[in-house]
Amino acid sequence: MHIVENDSTNRLFTGKSTRPKPTALLVAAVLMATLAISVPAQAQTKPSLVVTPLNAARFYGNTNPQFTGTVTGLVKGDTITVTYASVADTTSPVGDYQIIATLNDPDHHLANYVVTVNTGTLSVAPAPLSIVANDVTRAAGQANPSFAGTISGVQNGENITATYDSSATAGSPAGTYPILPTLKDGAGTIGNYALTISNGTLTITP
Repeated sequence: MHIVENDSTNRLFTGKSTRPKPTALLVAAVLMATLAISVPAQAQTKPSLVVTPLNAARFYGNTNPQFTGTVTGLVKGDTITVTYASVADTTSPVGDYQIIATLNDPDHHLANYVVTVNTGTLSVAPAPLSIVANDVTRAAGQANPSFAGTISGVQNGENITATYDSSATAGSPAGTYPILPTLKDGAGTIGNYALTISNGTLTITP
């Protein structure tokens, strides 16, 4: 029986060599190099740019204040600016309205950031409105004069008026009587006002 020895060339009993061939080693080296090149480098993290409008408030009928805000994360030298606006105007009813920030990027730097744009709140509050009846004096036995008063705080030229009256009559004895204003809301907008009514005084002399 013929036996094949396991010689220095690393042959098995089959008589075939298991030593890698030079061509196989070259292919493996090329494959490893290719894999190393194809692994992408870790993506660079973009800086965060955060824009936040500051909240604001005004009375009904007034113009909007100058809106402002904060900008954090802007890299020095980048020509990015921000403008702030709201849809509310002088006729907008009492309530809350968004303040919107708009970024202006003339040199196209925004693509370098992770951008967060917040909204602010414009609060429109009721406008102060006062009705004050004028004081009047008359003698006993006379008819009441025409009562009048002043209205302050009407906005947008709205049709808000008042009438004035007193319970006193020509036969009322000497003394003091209230003059009562009555609001006339021809514009239907009194809900946008904080109303203050002050009575007048009718003084009847003997």
